[in-house]
Amino acid sequence: MEVKIIRKTDDEIEMEIRGETHTLMNALKAALLEDRSVETATYTIEFPGVSEPVLYVKTKKNYDPIEAIKKASSRLSEQCEDFLKLFSKKAKA
Repeated sequence: MEVKIIRKTDDEIEMEIRGETHTLMNALKAALLEDRSVETATYTIEFPGVSEPVLYVKTKKNYDPIEAIKKASSRLSEQCEDFLKLFSKKAKA
């Protein structure tokens, strides 16, 4: 995975996330939209398998979109850890 910031302002960011697919992008978008300070979170993949995903995030004023992405990523990671623990416990039964 490689991240390239295409454009950033105080309340917007557009970034390319190389090597990823709809799997991560959908989960990240959903986690971002859980944040009340995020106005818009979306992504595009122009040509699947050829182009890279581009994430766009717009936040309310005085809320850094990079912070929003960090918090959303952290929540997503916690959800994956919780699932892994639950699954591992049930798989032993």
